[in-house]
Amino acid sequence: MRVWAYACLLLCLPVHAQAGSIYKVKHPSVACGDDAALKSLNDRTNPHQNDPRWRHTIMAQGQCYAVTPDMRWEKIANRNGLPLLRHSPPVPGMPPLYFMTADIADLSPPPASRTADAPATPPRTTPDAAAGADDDRTGTDTPAESPAPAPDAQEQQGPVIIARTDPPAPTDLFFMTGGFQKVGSMLLSALLIMGAGWILVVLYRAIMAFVGRRAALRQARTVVERNAGLLIQRRLHAHEGQAAHGQSPDRQWQREVSRFCRTTVIPALAHEQREHYWTDIEKKVLASIDAVSSRPPPPRPDLRLITTAEPYRPGMTCVQYVAYCMELLEKAGWNARLPGNVEHAGTLISASKDGLSMVVQCWTERRPVEEAIIHQCVAAKASLSARIAVVVSAAPYTQQAIQAGKSSRVFVLHHEELQKFASQVEAPQVA
Repeated sequence: MRVWAYACLLLCLPVHAQAGSIYKVKHPSVACGDDAALKSLNDRTNPHQNDPRWRHTIMAQGQCYAVTPDMRWEKIANRNGLPLLRHSPPVPGMPPLYFMTADIADLSPPPASRTADAPATPPRTTPDAAAGADDDRTGTDTPAESPAPAPDAQEQQGPVIIARTDPPAPTDLFFMTGGFQKVGSMLLSALLIMGAGWILVVLYRAIMAFVGRRAALRQARTVVERNAGLLIQRRLHAHEGQAAHGQSPDRQWQREVSRFCRTTVIPALAHEQREHYWTDIEKKVLASIDAVSSRPPPPRPDLRLITTAEPYRPGMTCVQYVAYCMELLEKAGWNARLPGNVEHAGTLISASKDGLSMVVQCWTERRPVEEAIIHQCVAAKASLSARIAVVVSAAPYTQQAIQAGKSSRVFVLHHEELQKFASQVEAPQVA
């Protein structure tokens, strides 16, 4: 309530201010923002006048200031029998103060009518008065007395500086508004810094996402280019096989593309931790697959001109059949070798071509190839880190072996199909 009272008082100050009424205190004294506190401090009948702690408490509660004669004050109004003065010029943070009437002196000039009645020049002495004065000076030799200084001159000899009491609590609206302005500027600065940081984080994430998408797209296109031969072969097989069966080639080709992306492209991106960009680059990768698979197939060698030194015959031994298969692989452009000894059945051949590795398991027995042989080829593929696994045999395959070959990506071939199959595989990565 006291703050609002001072606010209302400050709003009324321009109306009641008296221009030109300047005051000062006659001696160092105390002025308070609360008239009750000032009256308590100047009450001689109060038994607590000599208690320093009581005076300190009253001065702190009443917003009291220690004032000196060198300060100038402007009268605002009279409140509760006490003059209310403000500092001239105004000091930020110092409210109007109440003074005791006996402690202040008016410094304003006297009115013009009073100065007109006063004599303009000092009175002249007559010759008789001057002679009488000479006789008095000759008769009695008295020392000359210097004129006493005026009271105002004594008071203006020098300011008396005394220490101010404890700083009063802020009560005026100007001081409080300044504090709120500082707090508001600090909050605004904090908000601006947080906003700038958020913008930088968003910009950094956008740049990193853009760079990641570009890198993922470039890697996916590289994988597609490396598998160009395989994609061309699968598209030709999809169109030729489905057309022969009277079905839609496009649906089969879409299945091949989906399987290629799921088994080759996405794992390659996951190896570099970029699989989360697949949804952003899927359309561009599919367009690249369609463009690569639409290329004309590379020329194939005329298999009719290729003859073996020793043609196949049913009575071949295990060693002869393995050598026959190795010769077929070498004529297709592969480097074939034996990783181990030639066994009675299920001998392994390791072949490589242009960075692509293939394991071929030769089944030399006449009984049908069972599912266990397929699983042995899968284990050999994993142990030799090969990309392609093939089982070659002159004997037929059981239905379980064929299904196991499809599920485990193992090609089951007759030895007459081995050279053609090896000639068509050209991609360094196979799904």
